[in-house]
Amino acid sequence: MTREKEIEEQIKQQMLVIQQKMERLEAWKSSGYSEPCDEHTWELVGYPEMIYGSNPTIYIMRFKCPRCGMTMEQQAVVEQETLFDEWLEYRENKGDEEE
Repeated sequence: MTREKEIEEQIKQQMLVIQQKMERLEAWKSSGYSEPCDEHTWELVGYPEMIYGSNPTIYIMRFKCPRCGMTMEQQAVVEQETLFDEWLEYRENKGDEEE
């Protein structure tokens, strides 16, 4: 690759970065978000994501403030797990071990 082509490629990459920044600025302007809140009203975004293979089990939860747009990520470690069968009365074996 010639020196001129390298310079041209660098400039193209810089232009792409600037274009992405402009698009992000426009998205922020149209979002209506202003300065960060003094007190956020966090709302869960999506579903908790389990980190597979972690011992103990860890869930990642993502939250967003609908007023200012800030986000937060929390990790929850499962210390205890209890299973309940709300439909036990309708099951054939009613929880008996299979023979």
